[in-house]
Amino acid sequence: MRPIPFRPRRITELLRRRGRSEATLAAVVAGCVALMSVVVLTGAGDPDSGVKFTQSGHWVYNSVVGRIFHLDGATGKVDADTEVKTATPGAQVVQTDKQGYVLSRSRIDQFGKSDLTVLDPVQPPATNEQPVGLEAAGAAFAVYKQAGRVVRFGDKETIAFPAGPLGDPIVTSDGTLWVHRVGEGDLCRLPMSADRMSCPATTPKGHKGALTAVGANAVFVDLTARQVYTLNAGGMDTGPDLGDIDVPDDALVAGNDVDGRLAIVDRDHNRLHLVDITHPDKPEAPISTPLPKGTFDKVASSGDGIALLDRKNSHLITLGRDGKQVAEAKIPTRPADGREKPEANLYRGDDSRVYVENGIGDRVVVVDRDGETESVDIGTGDDRGDKPSPKNTGKPTITPPVKPETKVPPKTIPPSTPPSTPPSTPPSTHKPEKPRRTTPTNRPGNEHTPDKPDPGKTKTPPPTRKTIPPVPPPVKPGRPGAALNVVARIIDGGAVVSWGAAAAHGATITSYRLSWTGGSTTVSGSTRSALIPSLKTKTPYYFTIYAVSSAGNGPAVKSNRVELKWNPAESPRELLVRNDGTSGSLTLEWMQPTMGDGTFLRYEVSIGSKTAPVRVRSTTTTATISGLTDGKYSEFYVRAITKASDGQEVVGKYTSLKATSVGKEQPTKRIVASRGDGTTYGDDCQHPECAYVQVRIENLTPDTTYSIKPYTSEWGNFNPGYSTKTDSKGQLLVPDQFPCSAVGQLTWVTVTGPEGTYTSNRFFWKADD
Repeated sequence: MRPIPFRPRRITELLRRRGRSEATLAAVVAGCVALMSVVVLTGAGDPDSGVKFTQSGHWVYNSVVGRIFHLDGATGKVDADTEVKTATPGAQVVQTDKQGYVLSRSRIDQFGKSDLTVLDPVQPPATNEQPVGLEAAGAAFAVYKQAGRVVRFGDKETIAFPAGPLGDPIVTSDGTLWVHRVGEGDLCRLPMSADRMSCPATTPKGHKGALTAVGANAVFVDLTARQVYTLNAGGMDTGPDLGDIDVPDDALVAGNDVDGRLAIVDRDHNRLHLVDITHPDKPEAPISTPLPKGTFDKVASSGDGIALLDRKNSHLITLGRDGKQVAEAKIPTRPADGREKPEANLYRGDDSRVYVENGIGDRVVVVDRDGETESVDIGTGDDRGDKPSPKNTGKPTITPPVKPETKVPPKTIPPSTPPSTPPSTPPSTHKPEKPRRTTPTNRPGNEHTPDKPDPGKTKTPPPTRKTIPPVPPPVKPGRPGAALNVVARIIDGGAVVSWGAAAAHGATITSYRLSWTGGSTTVSGSTRSALIPSLKTKTPYYFTIYAVSSAGNGPAVKSNRVELKWNPAESPRELLVRNDGTSGSLTLEWMQPTMGDGTFLRYEVSIGSKTAPVRVRSTTTTATISGLTDGKYSEFYVRAITKASDGQEVVGKYTSLKATSVGKEQPTKRIVASRGDGTTYGDDCQHPECAYVQVRIENLTPDTTYSIKPYTSEWGNFNPGYSTKTDSKGQLLVPDQFPCSAVGQLTWVTVTGPEGTYTSNRFFWKADD
């Protein structure tokens, strides 16, 4: 059902005064509203990130000559360089679309990519620590793992303070950075469009693991539990386990997948495991490969290949996506200025290639996407550019890229006669072509006589005309391929459909379109799952999906068959915090929901995501959660479990609330929303789906105006909202402002006042009983 018209009194009267009709109002502010309970102040949601272009090649700092060089990974040639004397050996260079940044210990130098001008240095957020540089989607980052600081470079420069120590960071293909707070277990994200970092998920206490990127998705590999979790803005969802492989807690995990598989290095037994995570129901068997003797302590994926580096012994091996070895190389290095020999290191570029630098930056091994390698000298005169070393010039050097030849018509050489007067410009330094002899045109009878050579002289052949081959036409983008591994499963009274990315075939995939009996939806091209709410009970469903790009639609793929056998319990109502003020714990309270087809068994509370392990079980409408950290906000999920007539346990729909414990007693700020009285409004809001949302506000600032805005999971912010003032105690009741009919959708609101924005809990809107 589409959004219904909204009728705030003040806006309606204003539009009527301007001569607009009720139809115009309905078109402008169509929607339906629901409000819920909240306890905490939260930041705004993440808007869609902007489109960025992948940056090609890799910048290298050669500490011997004090210059940075741009290496074109596709050709293996250096095509630009400039002097940077202030960087230190081992510095890493990262780039955005406009600028480059030389990351040294206690210093960040920056330069413009268009003119190679060295700019004022950037003040680092930590000193005496070599940061980890990352690139993706035109973004660049410096992560200080020990200090717990993150710098994002570019148009939206930001410094984030997740607080360390941090595990190895990753960045997804859409430019979202993820870090793991090792001590606390928090998994934190910084999207391209956000100016602050949020931590939507938490790992079990004491568990060890690592992050990895699978396209635009982030994944956490819990090596202690041997479990894989998919991360998103709302928390983490349980994925497949690691199968029949034995890996230690300190195994290395590559920061990117290898053709849909995790690359895990068991350093205790010198083995590489490639684990399938794209087929959660029936994963392919892991590939396990013995590795050559060595102490491999760095791993990176180039997409279809893996690079493994033993930094101590400067030993590099590469393997293909089947686990078979492709190449092996010794990374040459030498001490810089008599100092200790620096270690080699490897970096994944924005172009997906892996670049392995020796410690001083005068040799780089390029690992292509399939694992093939190419060694390139940097700044030594042998860098494949066939030009002398620029180390003594002191000036930037830019080698323009070779442009493809274009077809031009053959040049016609016209007849020429000696000029009657000397030229007015200085003679050319090039020797001119000797003009062909011609028969004077004023000689009688010779108007059409062809040219003849002078008697006794050798005939000069006409100039050779070089034929330039035409440039082949650009390859026309094709329609996208099929979405991979389309899987549907029942959850929350509906279904979740997930899939793997379709092949783009030269044109960016802009969206995926899903359809099923009774409905359809469209999601963005970066999305890999969709929630389909409110399926009919005892009805089989298949879901069909296809990719869309500027070149057309891809082939449609059908999911497996799913069926909702029993109606689950609805979302618990009016979830809020009660009895606040005890350090390290809080008590949640809610109202009993409709139990659906089953008999009530218990309530279950989980923390972090709707699929996280159950933390507390309760047979009453309250639950006390202990072991919390005061001031640290967590998302709490509450749902009812019922028992169907066949003995099956049915998991109910959840309601969630973000809250934290506090160390001293204080009035708890609450925004509580519930389904109010039923109503009818227009053709699109009819009984039993339609009802008012009742909003109850407690303990906010007295005599203060607040703005309320509603959201649903499908319609977003579908209504301009309503502003009203609290009473002298900071209380407010809004019983009948927002009619709603968003059955099956998650619904929440924001309430904004002078002190900031409060975000409500989320619950599934239901029809009247």
